[in-house]
Amino acid sequence: MSAVSLLTPILNGGIQNVNFVNGRILTAADMTAERTANLQRQRLLGTSVGDGVDSGMEVTLSASSVPYGQQIVHVTAGLAVNRNGDALQLVADTDLMLTAPALAASTGAGLFVACQPPQTQLTNPGIYVLTVMPASGYQGSVPVTQLNSGGVGTICASQYATAGVQFRMVQVNLASTGTGLQQTLYALANQIQTQLNSGATAASLAPALSQFRNGLAHVFFGTGTLAGYAANPFPTSPEASPFDSYGMIDSLRTTGSITDCEVPLAVIYWTPGGIQFVDLWSVRRPVFPLFASEEWPLFSGRRRAAEGLAMFLQFQDQIGGLAGSGLSAAELTSVVATDYFLYLPAVGLLPLAGTQSPMGFSYAEFFGNSTYPCSRTSEGLCTPAFIEGAKLDRLVSMSFLYPPVDLSSQEMVWLYWVRENMEPAAGQASSAQPYLIFTNGHIAYQGNAQFDLNYWDYANFV
Repeated sequence: MSAVSLLTPILNGGIQNVNFVNGRILTAADMTAERTANLQRQRLLGTSVGDGVDSGMEVTLSASSVPYGQQIVHVTAGLAVNRNGDALQLVADTDLMLTAPALAASTGAGLFVACQPPQTQLTNPGIYVLTVMPASGYQGSVPVTQLNSGGVGTICASQYATAGVQFRMVQVNLASTGTGLQQTLYALANQIQTQLNSGATAASLAPALSQFRNGLAHVFFGTGTLAGYAANPFPTSPEASPFDSYGMIDSLRTTGSITDCEVPLAVIYWTPGGIQFVDLWSVRRPVFPLFASEEWPLFSGRRRAAEGLAMFLQFQDQIGGLAGSGLSAAELTSVVATDYFLYLPAVGLLPLAGTQSPMGFSYAEFFGNSTYPCSRTSEGLCTPAFIEGAKLDRLVSMSFLYPPVDLSSQEMVWLYWVRENMEPAAGQASSAQPYLIFTNGHIAYQGNAQFDLNYWDYANFV
């Protein structure tokens, strides 16, 4: 590496813009070079913003899917940014058939020659990550003159090189031996398949399927790896940290199974009978930039906050799915957290069964195997503390930097009712869905009453 003086222009590897001057013969190569320079600038801006899903691109199982037949997912219109800085726009809602068509013959390099996807083989049953990546193709036609055509167009060429997107499925394999969460999930997957083969009911299948979905999400979150961060956070070398890469998506990127051209959208669990669940937030992330320091990536970046938000949304999605999974009202109120989940987010909102909303859970059953302090008692039952709704947004937001609750370790949780939700409206029974808030026990207690801010019958006075 040679040294340079101050104010010496460093041009190697810079963006080359075409120098337009009067009298210059303009060629297609010049225009292509100018387009390439513009694309390079756009990508630099994109990488500074970060990668992830900006809006839309939500994936759900389509009603057109056929059990033991064609599986179709619905993807909403939206915008994402990949690690190369490419903006990926899906302009209209799209139904996507999960098949692997034969690769078409190439019609030219297009705009994204470096983003040609690896071969995809779909062999269900299995766990798949659905990704979106850039694509381009030629559209329209324009007349083109030739040297001997006298200025008259005699042949045609493509009018536009159009930027678009394409989707890909990447299969994920779980380790069957060793220690850790993957081995547990491998055993759960075999149990689920055995139950499906024997025609198990939705109620009997629900606990194992829910645990599998929840545990799989935390394999992608890298929860097991991050649990060791506090024990030894120091970099292993002056410019590297063992925590700059963790979780299943990072592993798939390291092996080349997922490229920097791709943005993960959802995890799909596909069995011979069809798709059992589509889980967005185990892999979907909002757009966020990379860390400022390679030595301290967790402290100097926004990844942990983005993953904390994803853990919260993943739980809310899954708990909402349980309420619509075919379980009866009585079965829902019998759900115990340790039977259906391996981890809980640092904060979660649990919908409760009520007079107006029978499809909900019972907090006494849900947390029956968990430890929670008794803030107050009613009819011999330890009940949650009350908090004001003014605390709700801040409580949820600050939870994103706390770790999830490991249900195997008997971690304590705080339980709260929100006064506005529990207080009857204008003397009439409320039609609102009753709910309870639980938080990681490490988050400061929120239930202390404050004079002139709390309501007598909906506060905690000692």
